[in-house]
Amino acid sequence: MLPYIEVARALEAVRREERRDDKAEAVASLLRSMLPEMLRPTARLLSGRLWPPWESREMGIGPEILGEVIGELSGRGRSAESEGSDLGDLAFMMVQRRSQQTLTSSSTDAHQVYDSLRQISDQRGPGSLSRKKSILKGLLLNATPLEAKYIARTVLGRMMVGLGPSLMADAIGKAFSVEAAQVERAYALLPDFGIVALSAYRGEIFEVKLAPPNPARFMLFGQNRGQDFPIRMEGKAAYSVRYGGLRVQVHKLNDQVFIYTSQLRNVTSPLDDLAEEVMRIKGNFIMEGEFLLVHGGGISPRSDMVGRINLKGRSKDLATPSFAASDLLYLDGREMIDEGYGERRRLLSRWLKGVAGEPLSSKVFLAEEKVSCDPDEVMELLRWSLDRGFGGLIMRHLDGRYTPGSRSRADVLISHIHGTIPGPHGRSRIVLGHPSGD
Repeated sequence: MLPYIEVARALEAVRREERRDDKAEAVASLLRSMLPEMLRPTARLLSGRLWPPWESREMGIGPEILGEVIGELSGRGRSAESEGSDLGDLAFMMVQRRSQQTLTSSSTDAHQVYDSLRQISDQRGPGSLSRKKSILKGLLLNATPLEAKYIARTVLGRMMVGLGPSLMADAIGKAFSVEAAQVERAYALLPDFGIVALSAYRGEIFEVKLAPPNPARFMLFGQNRGQDFPIRMEGKAAYSVRYGGLRVQVHKLNDQVFIYTSQLRNVTSPLDDLAEEVMRIKGNFIMEGEFLLVHGGGISPRSDMVGRINLKGRSKDLATPSFAASDLLYLDGREMIDEGYGERRRLLSRWLKGVAGEPLSSKVFLAEEKVSCDPDEVMELLRWSLDRGFGGLIMRHLDGRYTPGSRSRADVLISHIHGTIPGPHGRSRIVLGHPSGD
């Protein structure tokens, strides 16, 4: 049995220590000391993510309900002075007062905490909130003050100790003698530290690969955060139309399709009509592109797209869900992310032949693109995109790799024109810009 107090103490050490190495060692020491069957739940408890983001689960307890539970257990209700306070600290003080009154305190099993919190997310239907609160009260009543602090924070998914993905990768690397960069790559391909920690322990970290139906973290595109920047037109690059939709990964494995947002949320169910169309594409694959709602030849606002993926039992509007495919990350057992963009795009175009239709007229289509080294051609395409109300262009280096979870140094979002000026050696360059935000 691993006492949950050991997990709580490790989190407290991360919060308290100043040096990054000391923070990582506090977590690594805990991980290397435990039995392998406890690695997955413990890594998830440390990270505050008790299930992968693509699982259709939610805790269903927000700050208000958690505050009510703490207030009920304290016998004082939730006071006005507690509003805005850290609920983890309030849970600590509540249990501390109870412990002083009862003269009893015992540690809880970490796996019991893990199972009970997941059980909270399992509650559905009439009376589910009451059952959720009852399970949580049981956990807090049996917890020490420090345990209660981090149980409360785990419920909200906010550990507030500074244990982010990079530091967690360092800790796993230290625990099992693996390079932190390799752990980070594994997490980018399979974003679940529970599975990554277990793979590192087993010596299988190099075997973590991109494959459907598990989504990878999205690559981020470069941007200038509000400042003008030049792009020299020295050699060809691909300029793909950015329609202004929601970035998605579309996976197909055998006879199933999965659609994920950039937050790795599974939105296949509300987009089942789009998934049916994707089923027509042969093979197993992972494609990236934009989810759009098209109505009357135009694109609906992003707020409508968000509303569609949040659809829960309500009737769907008349807009047609569409997928503008722009990249190919995996194809029939072949991981494509280390191939150049030009090769990925060539295979994508070939694979969609006979299925993809005209842009904004079909449910599945290939995002429009021009490969060019001519500034005037690029300016024309950019103006065309902006005039139609689209989001501009994405400049893609033809040799550029896809780096999950990292910001690309070569691929850039373009949504403003500030003019064309002469470049060195007679070459021209376009001065372009993009506002902050993705």
